[in-house]
Amino acid sequence: MPVKTSIVDRFPAVLLLAWRPHLTVALLAAAVAGASRAWGGAAAAAALAVAAPAVLHRRPAPTPPPADGDVVVLVLNVWHGRADPAALAALIGRERPDLVVLPEAGHAYCGRILERVAGYRGVASLQPGRRDGWGVTVLAGPRAAGVAMEPGHAMRLPHVRVSGGLLGHRALYAVHTTAPARLGVVHDWRRDLRVAAGWSAEGAIVAGDINATVDHRLLRAVGPSAGPLGAGTWPARLPRWAGIRIDHVLLPDGAVSTGASVHDVPGSDHRAVVARVRL
Repeated sequence: MPVKTSIVDRFPAVLLLAWRPHLTVALLAAAVAGASRAWGGAAAAAALAVAAPAVLHRRPAPTPPPADGDVVVLVLNVWHGRADPAALAALIGRERPDLVVLPEAGHAYCGRILERVAGYRGVASLQPGRRDGWGVTVLAGPRAAGVAMEPGHAMRLPHVRVSGGLLGHRALYAVHTTAPARLGVVHDWRRDLRVAAGWSAEGAIVAGDINATVDHRLLRAVGPSAGPLGAGTWPARLPRWAGIRIDHVLLPDGAVSTGASVHDVPGSDHRAVVARVRL
């Protein structure tokens, strides 16, 4: 059933929700520093009201131990092709992901990575000649040799659909949803997340720069994030505890995470997420 729009899905509420943990800390600080009991009590009550839903949304799910058959997915927004190709290639070499999802990468950046990693092939959602930044590239590793990768246009920015091979009956959609940074594009953000929820309802994994946190109910309607909890992926210039996590591997019913980690990659304003998924 489609999720109906409410006030929390509108501008500027979507931005306030993204930073809810930080707002909680600010309100608690105001309570401590309150000039009077009345003001301090009001700030503390507001902090509790803000924090309670955030805590519930961050409850960790049971994580089974990793196994050889798990699918490993790496997600990194490469910031209009600025992420250091050598550093990303080194991360791929260490983690050996089966699928690499690179928002803001086109044909040019894809080529720069493929020349540095052996056994991978890539598909970009953008047409050749278009600049890095407005699409998504997917790399498939040796274990994913049997997958098909097809560009699509169901969202505001083109995506890539990955199917077959080690994914079995499932698909993976590599996406970069609209950033709800201003009033005029929030409706596109909502539409993108509803499209993603439809894919998840069909059993697909959705991975990429989702531009939403676990505090956004439209993200939760897509599916649980493979994690990790408490590690911000954007902006990379802030410590992990001070940022927000908007880069995800979102899981449909029947799929579980067996581990996830966050990694710094020089040159990008995002951090990479590596998630192990049991289908």
